[in-house]
Amino acid sequence: MSILLVNHDKAQLGRWCDSLRKWDVPFQHIREGFTALQIVQLKNISGVICRLDLPLISGFALSGMLKNDYPDLPIVLAAPEGSELPPHDTTRKKSWDIGPVLLSRPELQKIVGMLLLADGSLLQEERKTPFFAGPAGFQDIIGLSPVLLELFTLIHKVKDQDITVLIQGESGTGKELVARAIHQQSSRMDKPFVSVNCAAIPETLLESELFGHEKGSFTGADTRVIGRFEQADHGCLFLDEIGDMSPATQAKVLRVFEGRTFERVGGRQQITVDVRIIAATNRDLEENVSRGRFREDLFYRLSAFPLVLPPLRERMEDLPLLTAHILREFNRTASRKITAVTLAASNKLLGYYWPGNIRHLENVVKRAAILTGGGVVDASHIIPERRRPGTRLPAKGSGLEEGTPTNGMAIHSLAEVEKEAIEKTLRQTEMNISQAAKGLGISRATLYKKIREYGIEINRQ
Repeated sequence: MSILLVNHDKAQLGRWCDSLRKWDVPFQHIREGFTALQIVQLKNISGVICRLDLPLISGFALSGMLKNDYPDLPIVLAAPEGSELPPHDTTRKKSWDIGPVLLSRPELQKIVGMLLLADGSLLQEERKTPFFAGPAGFQDIIGLSPVLLELFTLIHKVKDQDITVLIQGESGTGKELVARAIHQQSSRMDKPFVSVNCAAIPETLLESELFGHEKGSFTGADTRVIGRFEQADHGCLFLDEIGDMSPATQAKVLRVFEGRTFERVGGRQQITVDVRIIAATNRDLEENVSRGRFREDLFYRLSAFPLVLPPLRERMEDLPLLTAHILREFNRTASRKITAVTLAASNKLLGYYWPGNIRHLENVVKRAAILTGGGVVDASHIIPERRRPGTRLPAKGSGLEEGTPTNGMAIHSLAEVEKEAIEKTLRQTEMNISQAAKGLGISRATLYKKIREYGIEINRQ
């Protein structure tokens, strides 16, 4: 199975080929449309990425001809770089599956991932291509987006430095995976990696958990207990959700930073440790410092080398790879395997905001796999919306939106709110794309993408 690239622009076609070659994705390439018909007939083509403005025969015309003969063949139409995307055209939509799109490298990555999910290539366990595996040393962190590659570069630079790292990011973005990646590539890699979730341990127990305690130091302390700092000696201590730590415990952690010494609860012996500390939080620590909720001196100790993890919505080109990873894990224990994910299902996943990030995506994809019962995941199996308590599914044919509460008040998804905002802004600007994009705070390309995604009609008087 391979992808057919059709593009008369030699430079752009070269960039497409270079990317697929680097990712070790099988492909064929040509520079004119008529030969595409013969290649699809003779080769085992799993998808076509076609330039919109081909000479002699346009991309629209070629896609229509291909769909007539091969209705199940996925076709993507790409617009010229730097051009304005044509408005949504429902009369031609049946001729292609995705497009027209501006295929930057991240967008190409996303499209290729969707095509490989649709033909099942990404779900094959034996497939160990650079496209799926990612850079060496980061196999547990799935993705090739520019923001993620920049993060990998920073991790490489800090891995062997004896400096504290503060990982900031929303819940579900994979902060512990990044902490482990730093440790596993450092000179301490053969020493312990000890993780503590500061938000999951009651405040009354956190001090003992971190520093340990002596026998008889409090009711129920029947034996001496070694704390996490001692357990991580010569290794790495990961303090997750450190923003939830109380000021009293913050003060004691600060002492370890300053002198690398501490005392167990109920003890007097000074214990010295050599520990690299990596901390993580989903809170804005600077704001907490300004409000007196977090010690300023500890904040500056922690943030010697800050790393910011992007939310999933800012690296959606990685979503097909993440989906494949989740389904591979699912298939290892499932009695009936998932073999593919349709383009319609991928598009539905890509159209959601993912407030819970990768953890949220994992739940939705696993639910879809269970609903499928094995075989192919389709759009009908994707249920990304989260319902409030007291809501129910409407009866079939009721005309109600999914997630309508029993009290009759409608719950609108973020996608619905976004579509309404775009339509309102377009009406206010009399369908002026430039003014509407400026008013919405997004680029023209992004606005065109949203217009196509939501099927918004552009009616200029």
